Amino acid sequence: MTPPPSATRLAALVLVLAATPALARVAVLPLSGPRNHNLERQLTSTICSRMGCVPASTVMTGKRVDWDKVRRAKLEGIVVGGLSKATRPQVLEVSYLTPQGQRAWRERYTVVNGRISSATLVKIRDGILAAARPPAAAPGAAPVPAPAKPEAPKAAAPVAAAPAGEIAPPAAGEIAPPPAGEIAPPSAGAAAELEGPPRPELLEVEMALQLLHRSWTYSETEPANGFRGYSLGVFAEPRARVGIYPLRNAEGLIASFGLELAGAVAISTVLAGSDPAQPKFPLSLYWLDAGLRLRLRLGSWTLGPGLGFRLSHQSVSPNSQGDRIDCNAPGLTTPACIPGTDAKAVRMGLEAQGPIAGAFGATAEFSYLLVLSTGMESTQVPSPGAGPAFEGRVGATWQVSRPLRLALTGTFSQESYSLNVPGHASTARAASFGGELGFRLSL
Repeated sequence: MTPPPSATRLAALVLVLAATPALARVAVLPLSGPRNHNLERQLTSTICSRMGCVPASTVMTGKRVDWDKVRRAKLEGIVVGGLSKATRPQVLEVSYLTPQGQRAWRERYTVVNGRISSATLVKIRDGILAAARPPAAAPGAAPVPAPAKPEAPKAAAPVAAAPAGEIAPPAAGEIAPPPAGEIAPPSAGAAAELEGPPRPELLEVEMALQLLHRSWTYSETEPANGFRGYSLGVFAEPRARVGIYPLRNAEGLIASFGLELAGAVAISTVLAGSDPAQPKFPLSLYWLDAGLRLRLRLGSWTLGPGLGFRLSHQSVSPNSQGDRIDCNAPGLTTPACIPGTDAKAVRMGLEAQGPIAGAFGATAEFSYLLVLSTGMESTQVPSPGAGPAFEGRVGATWQVSRPLRLALTGTFSQESYSLNVPGHASTARAASFGGELGFRLSL
């Protein structure tokens, strides 16, 4: 009796499925060394397109590989890799380790501008797949006898070929992998290779030297309005910031959260009097910040909204002869004066930073200041008010090493004050722009 066609097709399908080998199951660990999230994603997606992958957390205990978990998960092995720090061009090393901790495959590849080609990714995938599933012996061939325990090699003895399906002995000068069931004590680099992704740093210290131009101007002024503006050519203003981030995550959207303190003070800023031959008036300028910062992880970039409080100060001191031109001075004899400010504001900011190519990246920060009080206490300005205030910083970075990053940025800021003095001046505006060179040390 001839079986029906449907039964024939079903039997053929069962035979095909039975003959199809199951996907090799592996875990792909994050790369060690300088972080490159784009390269990690490309590498993982390429390997997992042909192999069954489990999350790296499945085989980790803390920050180390738990080999008992690897064997309980019935994995063929794990994939580890790392990026070089000091060499240029950058080098990517990828290894495949068996559940016994043996290195079954390892290759090195050149990384150009933080990327490797699609053809190289496919080559890595095929190499790992071949190591995870070595070619089986031909049908009918005699079974391969279990290899005897290796003896110490003689100096002139040639290297014997490996039995089918086994890892080839290392070439001269190579270190042999540890015997099955044993794991050699890892070196510092190998230990870092098997650890999970590091958490963000707990402490950050940032220092920069700003070179700025600042002007103080008025709107709707009269020729003899009683107020004086100024323009500072180029002056130095060192800036510092310290951040402490006790809440840190190695993975996920939220990277870190903590407290930041920052400030800047102008150095050797002076204003000339009406007579250039007379002594100059010292001008004091500084600002102080305190606030909270949340950093969000968006791929290889971080986005950091912040909220805090700012105090900004401007005042003019008497010259060496005791003359004064600040509007807060009692009994002012000079007709033109400069208002002093001790403005208090709520600072709302947003920063972004991340890599562009290799060790080079970009950084940007913008802040809006909601001024609560101006600190102008003067008979010249009876009812001062505050207008909009904002600042920004945009530039390029260079990651010298993991803890040290250099930055070259441009910066600008603007503050507005309502004077409300009819017939004299409507508003005052302070504007600054320039550049800065600084560094960030992460610990």
